[in-house]
Amino acid sequence: MSIDWSTRLARRAARFQPAFRLDLDPLLTDPSTIFLGGGTPPVECLPMDRLAEAARQVWAELDPSTLYYDETPGHRPLRELIAARMRRRGAEVDPDNILITAGAQQGIDLVARLLLNPGDRVVIEEPGYFGGFQVFNHYEAEYLTVPVDAEGIVPEALARALDTSPRPKFFYTVATFQNPTGVTGSPARRREILALAREFGVAVVEDDPYGELWFEHDPGPLRALDPDVIYIGTFSKTLAPALRMGWVAAPPELMGRLIDAKEAVDIQGDRIMQRTVVRACADGWLDAHLDRARALYRDRWQAVRAALERAMPPGVRWTEPEGGYFFWVTLPDGIDTMRLLPECAAAGVVYLPGSLFYPDMRPSASFRIGFSTLPPEDLTLGIERLGQVLHGALAGGRRAGP
Repeated sequence: MSIDWSTRLARRAARFQPAFRLDLDPLLTDPSTIFLGGGTPPVECLPMDRLAEAARQVWAELDPSTLYYDETPGHRPLRELIAARMRRRGAEVDPDNILITAGAQQGIDLVARLLLNPGDRVVIEEPGYFGGFQVFNHYEAEYLTVPVDAEGIVPEALARALDTSPRPKFFYTVATFQNPTGVTGSPARRREILALAREFGVAVVEDDPYGELWFEHDPGPLRALDPDVIYIGTFSKTLAPALRMGWVAAPPELMGRLIDAKEAVDIQGDRIMQRTVVRACADGWLDAHLDRARALYRDRWQAVRAALERAMPPGVRWTEPEGGYFFWVTLPDGIDTMRLLPECAAAGVVYLPGSLFYPDMRPSASFRIGFSTLPPEDLTLGIERLGQVLHGALAGGRRAGP
């Protein structure tokens, strides 16, 4: 019997879409092409030997009962480790109010699953993280967008979005070293944002994958300023994305429901890997590892900054990140960076066009440069190639839009 599965799909299946809505493979067939779109730790920052030794020790010490099911919230020593690190960053969190998740993405999904009904409104940053859009689309959210400037979210725009009826369910933000702009809100701007959320009774969901990757000082999470912030963290950028190890730190009133939502999805996380992470991070190793990673990222950030200053034509602007992985570059004259991408690829350089970071994929004169994965010499060469194309494009006045 042959089944036509297209007739059996639930209506919600149509809302499952890939987060990354652009096929870059045809643009990356030449191995000499420099890809400036990366947003992951480089090989140099993946602690293979440390994790392997930690896993060996964990397996050597296990008793058979460890291979049974475990409590859904996660390995208690891991939650204690996370709580201690958050306290050092100014956020008082009890381990009982931490839920271990399969990466930050599952954390976003669990929060959305818990809070959103079809048609509920979510306030999002524009431009913003496309993985968040992917989750909220599935739950049939409606978007209210607020722009990001050099100091983060624009408070006046946020106030307008929050002061609507029906009220938004929550405001989702990557407040520290934002994806894609790299911007971090100033302390005054952060306090104003949280005050607005309290005034209008709207929850704040903080996604903080890059928060520990500062160059000079830790700006701290929003959660340090307000215990009602729902905080989502991950080891994907500080250790390795393949671990799929994240967490949600939520107000006590939400924890029971969050745990139930997690249990319904996958019962529990990986008991062995959770113990491996605890063992790997012991004795101050994680702090030393992050110091080395920050130094490497700082060197690459400086290389990009210097190359942009040398290679970009007049009128091109870019953000000044103080940590994380990204620069956000904006061209004058409304040039559509999606349309310009094939020409850049032909010149040997590929970026992520700004359209990807808007829910509606609108034409954008901006693009994202990720500097984490490439050595300084490749970053410099890629930006030089990019500058050559942009000089010609700006001279030709190619505009965005159809």
